[in-house]
This record gives sequence, structure tokens and C-alpha cells, in this order.
Amino acid sequence: MKRFEIILFLILSVLIFIFGYFVGLSQPLYSENIVVQYFKNPKPFSVENVNIPVTYYGTINGKYIGYQITPHNVNDEARKSFYKYFELKDKNPKEAEKYLKRGLFLTEYLISQADEEKVEVNGKNITFIVWRYNFEFPLYNLSKGWRGALCQAGCLKTLYLAYEVTGDKRYLNYANLALNAFKVPVEKGGLLKIRYYKNNSYYWFPEYASENPPYVLNGFITATLWIGEFGNKTGNVDALYLYKEGLKSIKTFLPMYDAGDWSYYDALGHRCNKHYEHLHKLQMLWLYNKTKDEIYLKYYKKWKE
Repeated sequence: MKRFEIILFLILSVLIFIFGYFVGLSQPLYSENIVVQYFKNPKPFSVENVNIPVTYYGTINGKYIGYQITPHNVNDEARKSFYKYFELKDKNPKEAEKYLKRGLFLTEYLISQADEEKVEVNGKNITFIVWRYNFEFPLYNLSKGWRGALCQAGCLKTLYLAYEVTGDKRYLNYANLALNAFKVPVEKGGLLKIRYYKNNSYYWFPEYASENPPYVLNGFITATLWIGEFGNKTGNVDALYLYKEGLKSIKTFLPMYDAGDWSYYDALGHRCNKHYEHLHKLQMLWLYNKTKDEIYLKYYKKWKE
């Protein structure tokens, strides 16, 4: 009888193992975050047929760049998906769910592409994440692996939106790490450049980060406003401080981008094309509505389209 019980126990153990094995295969291999509620996590090494935004750069200054997956356009697409979700969630929940899944998928892709770094700044250890472009950009003599504040701020905004729609603090934690890059000097791999004017120093978040950036205006303005938006929504004191310093810099350097009835794209004297001239005017109005500072209204009226 005892021998029969042992055999029965072994048979049951084998059956339980087999059942558990195959059930396990049918489940997501990780499910520690809320995203598993919206789409099934893929198995490692699986090939996914997905729709990722691809940007065609063509040839720039004689260098063929071709097609590239850029973190800037991925985060832009993710944000559009989240905005569409907010628009449709009450009117058409089923359709809204599709946009939610896409936004979260693209956010997860961005997280997987971020580089985590640790540096010491003014005696403090700072951990941050940053997104890089895996191709050269000859227009500003940037080597493969360059980074930019506009892209970084877009990823920051995307991560916060993912947190907003899911409540998953994992996304907020990544957003805080993304913000930290704006506290780290460009020379140490971050996105903070100190710019000088009349013996005073000012914060600048360069759209094209390098030791001698071109100081593109529109990217800096947008990055500053998105950092401020994050600070206002979360109460993050570092974000609020960076926003304050960014506004101070915009107001100080804005006259240098005045080309009369037009504006300059960067500090190198390149005049804006019609697209960026229109964007500058919108940004002046945006800044005026945010701050009520008349200097922005002045340039909004002065610069023509």
C-alpha cells in the first residue's frame, strides 16, 4: 500500500509539473507592471511585426543618413496616441483602447532604448537616463550617439503621460531619471549647457548637444516649457527650478534671435524658414500666456510670417 502511494505521488507530481510548464508558456514572462493589463508582454527573442515611426533624412552635407528610428519621433507618436486616447475614452472606449496600447508600446520601446548613466556633479552623485541618436548629423558636426534636449523633454512628457493613464509609478520613476539629465553638464553626458552673457551665467538645454552647440531657439523653448509642465504637475522642485532658469535664459537671449521682421533659427545666424518662423510666433504667444511678460508679445507682433 505504501509503495502504491509513492507511485501515485510521483505520477501526480509529474502531471502537475507538465501542467504548470505549459500554462507557464502561455503566460507573459514578466508582469510586474500595469502594462500587462493592456497588451501581452512578448517572449524574449520573439520577433514582433510592429509599426515604429521611421524618419527619412536622405543626404545631409554629402553624408547619406537614410532611414532612422529616432527617439524624438517615437515619443512624438506616443504622445499623439495618448492624446487620442484621452479624446476617445468616453466617446468610444474600444477605439480608445487601441491608442492606449500603442502609446504604451511606444513608451516601453523608449524605455528599452534609454542609456542609464551615473556621474558626480558638484559633489553629488546623479543617476539619469538619456536617449541618443544612432547616426551622425553633419549639419552641426555631431557624431553618432549625440543627444538633444528637445528629444529628452519629449520623452519626459511621454513617460509622464504613461504614468497619468496607468497610475504606474514605474513610469514616473523613469520620468524623474529623464529629468535628471537636465541637471548634468553636457560635458558629462547630460543636457545642461552654461551660456554666458555680460559676465553672467545662464542655463541652456541644447537641442543639439555638444561642447559648442548652435543654441537653437525653438528646441530650447519647448524643452523649458515641458520641464515646467512636469514640475507643475508633479511638484518636482528640480523641474520647477530648471523651468525658472530656462525662462530667465529665454528672456535674456531672445533679442539675439531678432532679425528685424523675422527671426533667427540658431545663434549661428541661420534665418528661420517659414515653418520655424511660424513656430517661433506660436512660442512667443505661448510664453506670453504663461508669464504675461510683454517682451514675448512684442516679438509675437514684430516677427512676420
